[in-house]
Amino acid sequence: MDLKKEIREIPDYPKKGINFKDITTLIKNYKALNYVIDSIVDEFKDKGITKVVGLEARGFIFGGAIASRLKAGFVPVRKRNKLPYKVLSETYELEYGEDKIEMHEDALTKNDIVLIH
Repeated sequence: MDLKKEIREIPDYPKKGINFKDITTLIKNYKALNYVIDSIVDEFKDKGITKVVGLEARGFIFGGAIASRLKAGFVPVRKRNKLPYKVLSETYELEYGEDKIEMHEDALTKNDIVLIH
C-alpha cells in the first residue's frame, strides 16, 4: 500500500514554509489504518515489548492499538500540564518554536522493554 497517497499535505500550515502532514485522511481509511498498525506490530511482535509509549496526539491514535495487539501497556506522553501526577519533562524544538512534553514518573520501570511510537 502506498501510504503517501493516503496522507494529505497542507502547505504553509501552521505557518509559511511548513508543509503539514495531515494523517486524518489515512486514519479514516480502514485498510490504511490497519495496514500501518499491522506493519508495526509485525515488526515488533517478537521483541518482548512490555510498554508502548505514544506521543500526543498522533501517537495516541496508533499507540493504544499497537500496545493492545502486542499485549503491552500503553504510556501516554502529553503536552505540558495535562497529566495529574508527578511527571518527567523534556523541552524540544519545533519548526515554529518550542514545546514541552511530560510523562508520569512511574509510567515505566527499569525492566520494561519499550517501543516509542
